[in-house]
Amino acid sequence: MIRETIPLIIVVVVVTLLYVKLKHILSNKSAAKNLELFLKNNYGTTLKYKNLERFFNTATMNPNCFTVVIYEARNPNVEMHLTFDASKIVEQKDVASVYPNELSFNETYIEKQQVVATQAVISDKMKPLGVDLKWSYNFIELIFDKSYTENEVLEKEQFFLNLFAKEDTDKLGYYHSFTLHLSFKDNEYPLLKHFVEQKNDKWELKDISLNEEDKSFKEVSLLVNTVKNEYLESKQPALKLANYYGTLVNKVDFSRVIWVTYTEHKRTKKELEEAKKGVYVSPINGYVVVYWNLFKKQAQHIAFVSLEEHKSIDEVLEYEKDNLL
Repeated sequence: MIRETIPLIIVVVVVTLLYVKLKHILSNKSAAKNLELFLKNNYGTTLKYKNLERFFNTATMNPNCFTVVIYEARNPNVEMHLTFDASKIVEQKDVASVYPNELSFNETYIEKQQVVATQAVISDKMKPLGVDLKWSYNFIELIFDKSYTENEVLEKEQFFLNLFAKEDTDKLGYYHSFTLHLSFKDNEYPLLKHFVEQKNDKWELKDISLNEEDKSFKEVSLLVNTVKNEYLESKQPALKLANYYGTLVNKVDFSRVIWVTYTEHKRTKKELEEAKKGVYVSPINGYVVVYWNLFKKQAQHIAFVSLEEHKSIDEVLEYEKDNLL
């Protein structure tokens, strides 16, 4: 009887606590007013806010918990995320982090000002090279004022990386790896992604791939897959393309791309249903590799490669890079 009663008591306690808290719940309008007072009292007209949302969760059981994005009026790049109690914030001089041992709001603001100032210094040093920078959460965009030779692009990237590496990159918000997004104002080249990794405390430029966010990527992908499907129909009619692929751009000629796509056996609806009932076995049995010329819109090499054991797309690209480049 006691065992059956305990869960009921817990439910009653939780509901009671929730009811008490809900009686004192603040509206979004009141939360916004309190936040505005906090910002005015401590920062004058320096800071503004956007995206105010209630952040009620079972961990805090606090219906007056909100999240918001705070930014500097004269420099919106100085942007911070804040989680706060709307019923308490008016009286506060600062807001502690909801996570242990993390910076308070004001400490975060000071650090963010330093980060944006550092980004601005690096950006100013890149402008004479014909490169504008846009700093994002997990990538940095390099916007070239025109199309340079591949060697010139790599030199400008390395110059940027040397500047970047001199700073506290953890404070800048980039840990161990990130990507450089390369775009060209004259659109001679497609959008590219250049992977950057930290090894033995040194930042290094790694492989380049096509950027799937490029407007032309879908068109190129459709054309490449059409060629691959025609090849499979001719050489391996029992196979079809799987929805897993990867690209690798030639560093000395951005118009040439290694494009690999996994293959699998064509299966009937009945075979697919039977496969769901048994132990899962990866249907991947190989891949089609194409060495594609973006300017000529044609394949310079195409082949099917069977796989005895599973290899990741990165492993396949590394293997084909040694073969084709």
